[in-house]
Amino acid sequence: MADISEVTRMIEDQGKAANEFRAVQIKRIDDMDKALTDLEKRSGRPSALDASGKSGAPRETWVDTKTGKAVPILRHGDSLTALVGKSADAPSLGRVLRGIVLGGNAPDARELEEERKSLNLGIDTGGGYTVTGSLAAQWVDALRAQSALSRAGVLTLPMDTGQVGIARVTADPSVSWHGESVALPETEPTFGKLTLTAKTAVCLVRFSLEIGQDSQNFEQQLQSVLVNAMAAAIDSAGLNGVTTNAGAAPAGILNLSGRNSVTSVGAPVAWDFLADAVYELLADNVPEARIGSFIGNPALWKKMAKLKTGITNDNTPLTPSPEIARIPKIWTTAIPAASGVIADWGDVVMGVRQAITVKLLDQSFMGSNLDLALLCYSRLDFGVTRPASICTMSGITT
Repeated sequence: MADISEVTRMIEDQGKAANEFRAVQIKRIDDMDKALTDLEKRSGRPSALDASGKSGAPRETWVDTKTGKAVPILRHGDSLTALVGKSADAPSLGRVLRGIVLGGNAPDARELEEERKSLNLGIDTGGGYTVTGSLAAQWVDALRAQSALSRAGVLTLPMDTGQVGIARVTADPSVSWHGESVALPETEPTFGKLTLTAKTAVCLVRFSLEIGQDSQNFEQQLQSVLVNAMAAAIDSAGLNGVTTNAGAAPAGILNLSGRNSVTSVGAPVAWDFLADAVYELLADNVPEARIGSFIGNPALWKKMAKLKTGITNDNTPLTPSPEIARIPKIWTTAIPAASGVIADWGDVVMGVRQAITVKLLDQSFMGSNLDLALLCYSRLDFGVTRPASICTMSGITT
């Protein structure tokens, strides 16, 4: 019979073998994840992240033909903050905003003031603060992180001026076989100019002086509520446009001229409407590997999640085909319940000005009830470089 020391050694050996086996399996899973991410990147899948799984500096650049300057283009996994550079001890956007709104009423007012001075925040003629550099880059990255359009794969183009011109495809090139001494056929121009004009999105946040002074998580909540509200409004305008002061906002890709469309969908009993939309893109020579996420309303998610096979007395959920199942799906209230859209999102560009303006409104509210309000401006526009790369779905009944 084995003594106690031998039993103990056997247990230790088994534990060591189990740990080694687990380490091997974890490494295999990590290697598989990395290989899948690399494959998505090589295939041009718009939603593919950086191989590290972390945000990094942009890998793609365009060139400003007037200045010869390289212009960084950001995909969703890229970081404008990493490009601009941020020191390790730089304050967060929420902390800077708290310092602006509370001023001398903050318990750490002097420290907050010194931080604002170190950031060289500009003060405009209306008394607002112009935020640039790494702090503005944080703001842009935070908006993009919450944006459904950015997650789908829309490119971000940092704008140094209020207007930027880029090329758009107006028609696919015509290819013919040329015989000797035969005149070339007439063709339509392939490219046209697309101008991004920065439009102003404004967000107003109101709160009491006591909340600002006494809440330990105020700066985190202030940044979160601003970013979430602004990102939702930007997605909504980018998808739908707006009805009031329509010219002051992006027109919306659901209204885009020259796009593909699937109309009068009705009440879905299967994913056929999405298959029809993918076909429209394929028929316009969009490579299948570049067809990215489908964007729909949560009401459609609920409808599709409840679908059954249709077999009598069978409550088995309806399973989409493998081709439909592998399409990423993003659900957001920024798109109407009756609509959906799928695209090669790399042909959609969001131009963003690299500065935001923050203004404290204390005169209007302070006197009556000790309320404060923060007004934030951000300027951007959307453009589509190839309308045929978009397919919208309409008339969906949920």
